[in-house]
Amino acid sequence: VDRQLHVGDEVSEVETMKKVGLILLSVLLLTGMVLPVMADDDEDVYYLTMCSGSNLSEEQKNECKEYASRRNSELAQQLSDIKVKRQEIEKDLAKIGQEIRGYDAQIAQLTAQISELEAQISEKEALIAQLEIQIQQKEDEIAALREKVEQRLVRSQQTMHTNQFLDFLMGAEDFASLLRRIQGVNDIMNYDKKSLEELKALMDALEADKTQLAEEKAGLETSKTEVEAKKAEVTQLRVVAKIAQEAAEKQAADLEALGNQITANLSAFKSLLSSIDFSGIDSSTGFTKPNGGYLNNGTWYYSSGGVHLGMDIMAGIGTPIAAAGNGVILNSADGCANNGHLGNTCGGSGGSRGGGNQVYLLTNINGTTYAVKYLHMSPGSPIATGSVVSAGDQIGTVGQSGNASAPHTHIEVFKLGTMSIESYANSWNGDLAFGAGWGSGALSNTCDKRGAPCRVKPETAFGY
Repeated sequence: VDRQLHVGDEVSEVETMKKVGLILLSVLLLTGMVLPVMADDDEDVYYLTMCSGSNLSEEQKNECKEYASRRNSELAQQLSDIKVKRQEIEKDLAKIGQEIRGYDAQIAQLTAQISELEAQISEKEALIAQLEIQIQQKEDEIAALREKVEQRLVRSQQTMHTNQFLDFLMGAEDFASLLRRIQGVNDIMNYDKKSLEELKALMDALEADKTQLAEEKAGLETSKTEVEAKKAEVTQLRVVAKIAQEAAEKQAADLEALGNQITANLSAFKSLLSSIDFSGIDSSTGFTKPNGGYLNNGTWYYSSGGVHLGMDIMAGIGTPIAAAGNGVILNSADGCANNGHLGNTCGGSGGSRGGGNQVYLLTNINGTTYAVKYLHMSPGSPIATGSVVSAGDQIGTVGQSGNASAPHTHIEVFKLGTMSIESYANSWNGDLAFGAGWGSGALSNTCDKRGAPCRVKPETAFGY
């Protein structure tokens, strides 16, 4: 139902965003502001170390400013290139999606034609069966009449050599009566002959009808074979298009991480930290299910083979979505309409690209801190960033926003470790994958393969 679209490139947006953070750090350090970041290469390490120091000389300050300006231009160009690549892939996905819809329409039409031909063939078969019954009946009548005539002829032959036939003729009172008796015998013989001929003609006509119906049936079967061949051809084209679609989506899988690594609302959340009373947030016991919906697509892979990093819970638009546990809303993104479809990228401004309206819950369950991601909510329903919630509280309603072709909630679960909710919230760098990766690369960061931060299979956590 929903595909997390991400697309790869030699220049990882994850790295790009981290480098943007380094540059911002270098500039901010000059004014006394400090942000936690990680270095990516030797040059960045050098400048991070130097520009993070105190008592910088004017020469060092100028060097830091010059480096930040240069790298900012380079990264801006890289981000521009990434945007162009995203747009190209979105066009490809839209075109392929249109082709697949066209193939689906053709397949439906051809399937209907096959059903109609099968109905006509069944009708012809029924008519042929009826004719076969009639032909058999006429054959039985002809056989009975033929046997009757043959028996009469046998009796006639027997009497022709006795006085019985002669007595019959000579018993006539006069010549006219004699002629009538002779004519009567001839009439009987002629009637038998005519009856046989009529029955034979009728049977021949029935056989002709049967032959014609058989030919019509053969023609219908030929047409059915041709339509089935056409359907197989279109189905194969659809398979090829689907493969191309999944390849584009896989490409887009690595590209989506580019826009998702650092959320635009991080500064807004950080500004709310001082007003949040973390002391009132107790650890929850077990995960609370989002609602009474049913599980559709499972985690790690779609049935078609594409990567799917969460589970999809199907429910009607407007169905309330409950918080998995006690906690705080790290991030909330709104503004996408309930008109989602495959390839829709709405949600990238302030959240996961293609995720539509979304909420990120930081919670502690049974002593372990988790982040829970909820995607594709109805517009206007996501609870605000910084909200403190209890398990079961409504945090939004089911929608069909972003990259979603039906109303549902896409849910991902991240195990973050044993640190407190407050500690994690204060150290969070805005990564909406919480250090567990995006796309196909995230499959190596599942909790059965590594420790926190890692991805938990939501079905296991929620008990689906």
